[in-house]
Amino acid sequence: MNILQLFHTAKIQDITEINTNISLQMYKAIELWEKMMRGDAPWNEKAPSCGVLEQIAGRLSMLVSREIGLEVENQAIAEVMNHINKNVDKIVDYIVLLGSCLIRPIFSNGKLQYEIIPLGNYLPISYDFDGTLTGTLILKEIITGSKKWLLTEEHTFIGTTHYVKCRLYRNDGSLKETSLTDCPKTAELTSEYVWNAIKQPMIIEFRNHAINKIDGSNIPVAIIAGAEELIRSADEQFERMNWEQKGGELRVWADRDMFMKRQKRDGETIGVKMTPELNRLVVQIEGDGSTDGKRIVEHAPQLRTTEQNEMLQQIFRRIELTCNIGKGTISDMESVQQTATQYSGGRQELYAIVDKIEDEIEVKYQQCAD
Repeated sequence: MNILQLFHTAKIQDITEINTNISLQMYKAIELWEKMMRGDAPWNEKAPSCGVLEQIAGRLSMLVSREIGLEVENQAIAEVMNHINKNVDKIVDYIVLLGSCLIRPIFSNGKLQYEIIPLGNYLPISYDFDGTLTGTLILKEIITGSKKWLLTEEHTFIGTTHYVKCRLYRNDGSLKETSLTDCPKTAELTSEYVWNAIKQPMIIEFRNHAINKIDGSNIPVAIIAGAEELIRSADEQFERMNWEQKGGELRVWADRDMFMKRQKRDGETIGVKMTPELNRLVVQIEGDGSTDGKRIVEHAPQLRTTEQNEMLQQIFRRIELTCNIGKGTISDMESVQQTATQYSGGRQELYAIVDKIEDEIEVKYQQCAD
């Protein structure tokens, strides 16, 4: 769920007393990406998603998962590391569509596990000079029956020590701090604890390393950043195409008088029986409006399928150019003639992004193992 919607009437800092240092522009961008990922963008009610995001994320995650391999020598962490690798497609999806995700270790049910948290459900607080995430606020909504809570975890890494503070807020229309024992799922949590003598934070951020052009901060940005309006145009254009296809269905315009019930000589009343198929095909009108008074007219408008599709393909190509993912990643390669050089150039752009994601995963896998 979009956990940021809990703070539409109040600021995060006012409730948690934690300053995330996130600008309003960045906050709104993260919220929009999350809504787009769920198919719940502001324009999706009228123009449902045409699948651009799924296509981009799916193509990149498929290529990455094919090439990423993992060998774990330490058997104590082999199971959990292999499980992370099996879910690498989820990591790639979050990098592409949201900009990043967080992985942190959890010891639960007697075994070492992990948790993947997308940007938005965690909000960065601070970064080291080399771009390492050193502070974050993790947000979790907990629902039990009709009761709701918000659990926050503030993580801070200083020197060789990682500090964690947990707070619980009851959600009764407004968020008010309460004891961890107020919720059955948090009753056993320790409110504050530390990891001592460690060389890195116990939170690992898998991120897109593109320049943040929204506010210039270290907060990661989605690969689709800057293409939001183009993606909206694609959804709206696809909706127009569907609307025209529906509007282009064959119709028979018939004078309503032809369907009036008539009485036979024996007194029986008869009429035309309209089956569901006929109801869909026939439109009853008061005459057809023509000068010669025809009572039945077949109407089959000419569709602009080719022109509409070419417009959609142009939008797709603009999205590819803006996201730098190479021609043919979402557009139809057959819709435009390309030289071998142009084709290979488009592939190089796509694989350049794949290489960057793989490099990021390789580094962060090692940090997870540590």
